[in-house]
Amino acid sequence: MADQPQQRYPLSVLYQFCVDVLQAVDVPAESAAMVADSLTRADACGLYSHGSVRLLPVYIRRLQAGTTRARPNMQVVRQRKSVAVLDGDGGLGQVVGCRAMQMAVEMARATGTGTVAVRNSSHFGTSAYFLQQVVATDMIGVVMTNAPSNMPPWGGRSPYFGTNPLAIGLPCGEESPVILDMSTSVVARGKIVIAAQMGQRIPEGWAIDKDGNPTQDAEAALTGAVLPVGGYKGSGLALIIDALCGVLSGAAFGAHIVNLYDEGDQVQNLGHFFMAMDVDAFMEVDRFKARMDQFLREVRSQPRMAGVERIYTPGEIEAKATKQSEIFGVALPNVAELDRLADRLHLPRLGEHLPAAVEESAD
Repeated sequence: MADQPQQRYPLSVLYQFCVDVLQAVDVPAESAAMVADSLTRADACGLYSHGSVRLLPVYIRRLQAGTTRARPNMQVVRQRKSVAVLDGDGGLGQVVGCRAMQMAVEMARATGTGTVAVRNSSHFGTSAYFLQQVVATDMIGVVMTNAPSNMPPWGGRSPYFGTNPLAIGLPCGEESPVILDMSTSVVARGKIVIAAQMGQRIPEGWAIDKDGNPTQDAEAALTGAVLPVGGYKGSGLALIIDALCGVLSGAAFGAHIVNLYDEGDQVQNLGHFFMAMDVDAFMEVDRFKARMDQFLREVRSQPRMAGVERIYTPGEIEAKATKQSEIFGVALPNVAELDRLADRLHLPRLGEHLPAAVEESAD
């Protein structure tokens, strides 16, 4: 299927559109701002699988159904000096996650480290969103979440694990922060969802169909399973992440997690795991940042394989794409679903916020 012409939308316009849509279904202004910021940042770096087109419509459907709560009553259910468990009361994952990460940072300031396990939460967008907040406070962050069953354990053919991402962020000095945000599957399932919506095939090795056979058909992959990255290694990581996020927190785990697209009356009950480590507890912050700068420059200066123009460090490509989006706007792949959403809520469509949308250049 040929690519459709795309239009670029200023980040401020896309952000305000998301805020307006969320507030139209009773999400408080502060919470709407968090979710809109998360979705817009994902779009800005080209991670459309975690951006507005894919996620905003399903978030709104779940909010209207009551299976995600616009105004959750979050509660700390267990706490010690540097450890806490937060019950998210089925709230939007970004809202619950920001609360948990703030708690982890506050504990880290007092004790050097802070860890918060979260239960009864919802899909929270990208893990990188929370890491960007942590590194700005001169702390190291670790974020994990479990997810609905989309991936078999190594050697299996039926989904049990989620694509359970692992994310770690480290502050730097002159260099951009290191932001590693990786799923434990070969690819995030959201990319297969986008491919199916666009009528595109997926690369070999991404997924299997319902019978366990390799497939490049996105629709068949969605009824089958994505594959773990690195075989048994990715499967092992997914297991550990689910144990920390689901089993330890008291949230659902494995096949017990409610799918984001479920049409029933249940909250997702996702589990998350947030950790903050105060760099100053280990060494002087400026010294650490200088050492990180040196480290990254040495990594990028290593001899390259044939055909490789540059060695990138984690988060560098996304930071570059975000800067381009800040200048030229975001080229969304398809806004038809956002238009339908705006129509249902009796709001202006995204394009109506612009005097004229700028068509993506051919280059």
